[in-house]
Amino acid sequence: MTSYDEQQFEIKMDAALKRVRTILDNTKNPQTPADVPHRYEDKYLLAELVTTAAMASALQCLELIGLSAEGLSELREWARTRSVTLRLAAQEDCTYLREETRKVQSPEHVTEIRGSQGDATRTDKIVVTITEHFWKFDFNHELVAYQGNMPERAVALLTRAGSIEIKTAAKTTPRPRTVVRPPLEVDVTWLFAHLDADGRPAFTIDRTEEECHTPRRNRQVDEALRAFEELHSWCSRVVSYFSNDLFPAQAEHGRDLSAIEASTIFVPVVPLLEGGDRSEGEGVVPTAYAGAFLDEERRSLAEKCRALASVFPKDASVITAVEAGLLVTLLHVKDVAEHLSNAVDHIEEMLRKQLVAAIGKELTPVDFDAYMGFHHRKLVKEAYRPRPFSYAVRRPDHDPEGVLAIEAQHGSTMPDPITTTVAWTAAGRPMSFPLDASTRVSFTGERHLHAWISHRFSGQSGLASSVVARARQFSSFILLVGRIASADVFEPKFGVIVQNKDVVKIPLMLEDVPTPKQFRDAIESLSPEQQRFARAFRGMQLESTLFAVCVVQIKPQLEKLLKLPPDGLTKEIKLTQELLNLFIEYQIPSDLLSYDGPADASAADKIARVAEYTGRMREMIELSKKRELEEEREREAMRLAEMNRTPTAPLGGAMPFGPPPGYAGGPVAAGPPMAVRSVMRSAPAAPPAFAPPPPAPAAPPPPPAAAPPAQHAATQGAAAPVVRSQRPAEQPRHAGESGGTHAGGADALDYTKIPGELDRRFEELDEDAALHASIIHPGDVWSRTAQKGLLTAPVTSRLAANEQKSEKSKAFDLLDALTKSGALTIDDASLHVVIAASHCFDRTLLDTVIQDNVNPIEKVERSLMIVGATIFGLPATELLADDQRERFFGTSPKLRAPSDDPEKGALGDGSS
Repeated sequence: MTSYDEQQFEIKMDAALKRVRTILDNTKNPQTPADVPHRYEDKYLLAELVTTAAMASALQCLELIGLSAEGLSELREWARTRSVTLRLAAQEDCTYLREETRKVQSPEHVTEIRGSQGDATRTDKIVVTITEHFWKFDFNHELVAYQGNMPERAVALLTRAGSIEIKTAAKTTPRPRTVVRPPLEVDVTWLFAHLDADGRPAFTIDRTEEECHTPRRNRQVDEALRAFEELHSWCSRVVSYFSNDLFPAQAEHGRDLSAIEASTIFVPVVPLLEGGDRSEGEGVVPTAYAGAFLDEERRSLAEKCRALASVFPKDASVITAVEAGLLVTLLHVKDVAEHLSNAVDHIEEMLRKQLVAAIGKELTPVDFDAYMGFHHRKLVKEAYRPRPFSYAVRRPDHDPEGVLAIEAQHGSTMPDPITTTVAWTAAGRPMSFPLDASTRVSFTGERHLHAWISHRFSGQSGLASSVVARARQFSSFILLVGRIASADVFEPKFGVIVQNKDVVKIPLMLEDVPTPKQFRDAIESLSPEQQRFARAFRGMQLESTLFAVCVVQIKPQLEKLLKLPPDGLTKEIKLTQELLNLFIEYQIPSDLLSYDGPADASAADKIARVAEYTGRMREMIELSKKRELEEEREREAMRLAEMNRTPTAPLGGAMPFGPPPGYAGGPVAAGPPMAVRSVMRSAPAAPPAFAPPPPAPAAPPPPPAAAPPAQHAATQGAAAPVVRSQRPAEQPRHAGESGGTHAGGADALDYTKIPGELDRRFEELDEDAALHASIIHPGDVWSRTAQKGLLTAPVTSRLAANEQKSEKSKAFDLLDALTKSGALTIDDASLHVVIAASHCFDRTLLDTVIQDNVNPIEKVERSLMIVGATIFGLPATELLADDQRERFFGTSPKLRAPSDDPEKGALGDGSS
């Protein structure tokens, strides 16, 4: 059947309404449903009315074809226990009859002949002998109904047999000698099973069934539409057989086959309501219309058949009034099936229009996102409310160094920070991350556990989200991106230094993991070995959902490294930039720059000492650069001398590199090359070339030269000996924690247990099986917007795999220097662990509301509370605002029960 076309259906409705007013008396006031005030229940009654009318119409058509009252009763009884099938069986035979010869004389042709003897005429005639062959074409077709698989005990509706002669010029059979057509069958069990004891249609929609969503979306209407769709298809195949296979056998029929059409027959399936005032007791659903409509259908169909009988013969030929009447009736049944489909779709479309009219516009997923942000502010207590993922990179009582955010693009709007449910904790037991296979760095600082609940409707692409790091001018920090490996291990996969108004954007991609129900259903029929294999991989997938971002503040770590007092570099902008340049570009050992004087010296003296060391190191680097340049000049001069060529002087007479020493216009004697030793790779083994600043009166002598620094594996082939940081000793677990998600006492929070606990909660509380755990992957290509100078325009560049590797090496080399290869702990680091889940709807936003009769707000808020109760370790009743509890538990009663252990939360004590 064709899909619903609102414009075409409204045209048909207008035509039907005009005709209905001629059928009913003047006291009736039929109107389209949209023009009559009515209740939601009336839509169910209207769907039942049009379906019943379609059933009665189909039965009436079968009766006109030949189904008797006794046959109807028998088919109804058959349908109680077994299937009932309508079958059209046909057979055709073509046999040779005779050969006939006849002469055909052409018209006379007179020719005038002129000659010497006088004029004369000649008459010519052509006689043609024609041989014709005659064939006998016999056919029969039978329309029957039978039960189960017993066609031999069928009830006949229509039987027809006939014979015609076919004439051909050659003795070649015009039709196959014998053809037994494959039977055309349709299951009509549903139609006869929905008849009452009197043989009348009995159709109702069970509003109490779980599958019943709307007047259009329920099991009963779906079954009715499926039955009429099959009947529609069968009618099309029968009409096609007669029109395309049987009728062409009678080529010279002289009949107007275009008269076999059903447009003038009234279709009783019209979704109309009776206008009027309900307070006066006048019903809006006109059940009394059905009888008048069926009478008009019978009258118009009989009138059409009589008209065809006056045109088509009633003989033994192929195309007779019987075939014409049968085809018109079947074409009308097709119209009835299409009207039923369009009528119930019209009821659903009316719901859509009413919803749009109530809101004032057609909602989009962007509108729904905006509403959920508004709704969460009212649903959840402030302490547990989802918050924008946008955090200032700062120390207490200091201005921000920058901003870290995860932003998402909602449609065509500007990117906004995503909202997450956040569980926060201050620094606990240190965590660590590896710089390479032999170097681990410990860090402390505040930690945030973010639960990101996104939602996606059918046809909606995933959110375009990104980690965005912005640094202020003369500020810097290190951004690390990776995953949580265990309770105290963070594994960074990427790293980048963000400084001086840089904007780094890392695109994120979400990969949905199958829901617990989908996973359980998929492995149900697998072998135990295969199930264990699948569970092992699912465990890895769930732990991979722990996406983590760590921000390391450089300035306080730099103060700790150089033995400067806290905030010592806060206003030393130039010094800070020079120090970073030395560490990042030249990898200078920190011992050559750190303060080495009396511990009780003033902050100014300590900073001055470090500044002087820094200045002298810069001088040494410049001297090394000049020396390298001079050596390069000497090598170039020697190369030219060996080639017995004199460098050509540029305009002005100067040589490109200046004349070599002792040059007098002739060959230059080659001297031994100078040994080059760059401070960019190692410090000299001997004392440094510059002298330390004069010591204070009580200052100790300058320290000896530092040993060569340990280089990161990414920049040096063999790793130098390093001082490794000691991992904190493992502490015993809480006594009652076995299998749970929360750590107790002073133990570290084990983030890796949370995905498994969430998966268990999803299976237990997500009734729709719509919540998917999501794995967050950084995108392949990043972007970086940098401003080289204060007066230059920002330039955006792409960071592909090679550039990302280079940025990671720089960040790790700086971390190696700032921590003395892991010997120093990082005190100012913020860790953000993000665990994501997606609530996926099977339909679009409006189809979810209209077709499924589902309020997506209630579904998404339930998902939010499932995750929130797990993250905080509190029952949902503790998270909900006081005025929202009764409403929420009315739609999500399973969450009313407290969690297994509400005394302990994800943070160890149930607090946030």
